[in-house]
Amino acid sequence: MKLIRLIGLALTALSGCTSQQPTQGACVVAHESGFVGAEHGQVQITVGQNGSPCVTAASIGRGSMGQGEIATPPAHGSAAVNTTAEATLISYTPARGYVGADQFEVAFGPDFTMTVLVQVVPVAPK
Repeated sequence: MKLIRLIGLALTALSGCTSQQPTQGACVVAHESGFVGAEHGQVQITVGQNGSPCVTAASIGRGSMGQGEIATPPAHGSAAVNTTAEATLISYTPARGYVGADQFEVAFGPDFTMTVLVQVVPVAPK
């Protein structure tokens, strides 16, 4: 059984509270608690329109989940997966000018998939 923790982080700032509003430089990642024995995970992110990429880190214990790949790409942006020793980093960048819902799926081998639900919201530039 695997304990999987999802920790949200933005490229410029750590976001720990889902009631926060995204900015063009930082997204908001809904807090996910660990779960045991799951075959599918889900994370929710809120990204500012025309904002910086939003990155969420998926890990098993204190290590990476391994190399994941985009199984279903987002319809209104781009997604990427990068692996470090500490975590598997999953990023999403909204398409320029897009506002609304999006989602994509990341596969970690045949036994585990993660759905990333995205909400792109208007943000007033500073």
